[in-house]
Amino acid sequence: MSAVDPNRADIVAFMAKASAALGIPLPAPKDVFNFGGTGNMSLSDKLLHFAIAGLKTATTSWPIPDPLYWGVGDLSVILDGRGMPGAVMRTTSFVECKFKDVAENFALAEAEGDYEAYRQGHTEFYGKQKDGEQFNGESMVLCERFEVIYPKYEAGENEGGHVG
Repeated sequence: MSAVDPNRADIVAFMAKASAALGIPLPAPKDVFNFGGTGNMSLSDKLLHFAIAGLKTATTSWPIPDPLYWGVGDLSVILDGRGMPGAVMRTTSFVECKFKDVAENFALAEAEGDYEAYRQGHTEFYGKQKDGEQFNGESMVLCERFEVIYPKYEAGENEGGHVG
């Protein structure tokens, strides 16, 4: 289950706004999260912006939730660094693999630098989590590809402005 309640009032209102903008009814999100965890507001905001701009189309999860509570086609809400809803994404694919076997094209789709930067950044990030000492190249990770369906980035938007 998502650590953030998908029935939280601001999440429900954001999904209603997305439904109205898209002209289709949207189900409740299966997951609510922010990129980079809760400890780095500027990183969360930057990666949210990259996702909305279509530059970030992938994310890695560890440990893999068991049972997995969302699937291909399900919606999630991406939060900004303050914990406010910023985008709705749809999962397009999953691959479970050992961290050492994450494909370079997947790592690059995370928009967090080159392949080595991806590996180093994720090793440091997961190493700081509870049980992080267990994270290594043999750890199973969930490689998720997604598309942002709301809001849609429009060329020429204020790139320094608040998203959402």
